Amino acid sequence: ENDLKVNVLPVEDNLSPWEEWFLCKEREIRARLQARAIQDMNQQLEKRKEIQERERKKIIAEEKHREWVLKKNEEEKRERELKLSKEMAEKAAKELERAQSKQRAKEMYEEWLKKKKAEEVQKKKEEKEKERQREAELQEKKEKSERMFKEWLQNSKNKPRPPSTSHAYGNADGNVYPIPAFCNPIPWKPIHVPPPKEEKYVSVKKNKTNKTLVSNYMHKPFSVFVHKPNNKLCIGLLHRNLR
Repeated sequence: ENDLKVNVLPVEDNLSPWEEWFLCKEREIRARLQARAIQDMNQQLEKRKEIQERERKKIIAEEKHREWVLKKNEEEKRERELKLSKEMAEKAAKELERAQSKQRAKEMYEEWLKKKKAEEVQKKKEEKEKERQREAELQEKKEKSERMFKEWLQNSKNKPRPPSTSHAYGNADGNVYPIPAFCNPIPWKPIHVPPPKEEKYVSVKKNKTNKTLVSNYMHKPFSVFVHKPNNKLCIGLLHRNLR
């Protein structure tokens, strides 16, 4: 380099002013071109850095987005699993409640049926007890009636007969009913009712038959009907009327 400087300096010292100007001009152009080249290179480096930074940011953004998507998917998956687990728990709870309700209803029905059967047994027992009491009362009444009848029969045998005021005859009991105080001697006669207008055209045969029946009924002798009781009373009254 020192040799070059030594060689150059003498040359520059021997240059004319125009050559010096031209040389300076060339140096300026060269420096300017070199500066521009350096600037272009720096710009390219900056652009490259920017591109790399953008790529880096893009990669980071994509990575973050991918992580976010994965996280979101995991959250959604957990939410779905939680929702499914909750639904299954609710369904299981409903099934359990339904089964418990069914079991409770079954138990209530069995309890009601048991109570109903117990009531039926108690009712039948009470009915049997009432029937037994009724039969006992009937038996007691029957025995009492038989005892009273025997007492009455014994008393009636030992009871003295009344004097001649009795109207009995033969071997009849003397305790008969007395003679009626009044007896209507006039026989009963039907009330005459005129026939309606529609009966004008009734046949003569029918009229004669009706007249015969009425005449027979009118001339029928009067008779007294006396009810004969089971204990053979009123025999004296019947005998008196027949005489």
